[in-house]
Amino acid sequence: MNLILTPFLWFKREFIPFRTLDRYLFFDFFKTFIGTLIMLTSMIVIYKFTDVMKYLVSSKVNQSHVYLHVLYSLPSMVDQVVAPALMFSVCFVIGQFSVNKELVAMMVAGVSFIRIITPILFFGIAMWLIMTLFGQTVVIPANKKAQIEFSIMAKGSNRLIDFVYQLHIKGKKGFYYVYWIDEKENTVKGGFNYIEMTPDGFPTYTVSSQKAKFIPNPHSWVLYDAEEVRFNENLELVSRTKYAEKTYDFVEDLAYFSKPVRNPEEMNFFELADEIESRITKGIPFRNVIVQQHMAFAMPLMSFVVVTLGALAGAITKRSAGVASLGLTIAVVLLYYILNSTAKTLAENGALPIWIGMWITPVIFTYAAYFLYRRMNI
Repeated sequence: MNLILTPFLWFKREFIPFRTLDRYLFFDFFKTFIGTLIMLTSMIVIYKFTDVMKYLVSSKVNQSHVYLHVLYSLPSMVDQVVAPALMFSVCFVIGQFSVNKELVAMMVAGVSFIRIITPILFFGIAMWLIMTLFGQTVVIPANKKAQIEFSIMAKGSNRLIDFVYQLHIKGKKGFYYVYWIDEKENTVKGGFNYIEMTPDGFPTYTVSSQKAKFIPNPHSWVLYDAEEVRFNENLELVSRTKYAEKTYDFVEDLAYFSKPVRNPEEMNFFELADEIESRITKGIPFRNVIVQQHMAFAMPLMSFVVVTLGALAGAITKRSAGVASLGLTIAVVLLYYILNSTAKTLAENGALPIWIGMWITPVIFTYAAYFLYRRMNI
């Protein structure tokens, strides 16, 4: 019992109430972090607005959709810049303390380097948890709304988007091959083909038509100029019948074909699990969905990793803290994204096991931080 309580008792003794040294260092870091976060987010907002400016001129729909698209994209922008903001802030503040010899004075007074930066390390761990929750509950729902607004304004500019043409997909009882989908009319045009299969994998009948209309209520499909071919258990032709119009009770609705593959980045952890089952049913590859499940937890870990590296790098800064912090931030964040993106691609393509591909980058950088700390001898 005492072993379990020891960390909590230590935390209470060291940080409740906050000591003057902790307040001095942490709040200096926190103010820098908030300022950097606002600055970086503002830069991305300006870039985003410039990128969609063309829709203000060319789109025939209400221009409010352009502004809503930028607004709903804001949480994703914040999510992107949190790690760089953390890295720059901790490196800059610790670097300033190092250049001004305040860090040396603290350690001479008997306070270890690890104890000095412990509040910032705790903040990094908290940011890992916060950004994981923020991504699942705020970023993903906002991304969905941003994509809806983008689709509206893009279609208003006469651009093809969410366009499905010649789709071969597996249903619950058989296979479909459909052509162009007109969502406004709830209709598949140019061809609708279906083959129903037994549990043993033998065809029972096929139907092909020039056009198929989905009726939501009651759930049904009306096929026009249809030809139905039926087989017996020996795969012998039983009948071949043509219909000018016939209604079928296919289980799938129009959305099953219009959006057969959802973007994993627009789904939370529970939706990703459902998407895996859906893709298995449809016969669509789902490895990238599993990768995204790992990403939901692995990517926010970058917040803690860059805080640790930033604190250590700042401690060895000998020149201007601002210039050094900016250079180190760009180098570390860029390298992190490159390695993580490469490992993700390899994991999605099967060149690496998924769990290795998604966790190898934070493990490498965490080990690099530990190695740097051992080499610093502080």
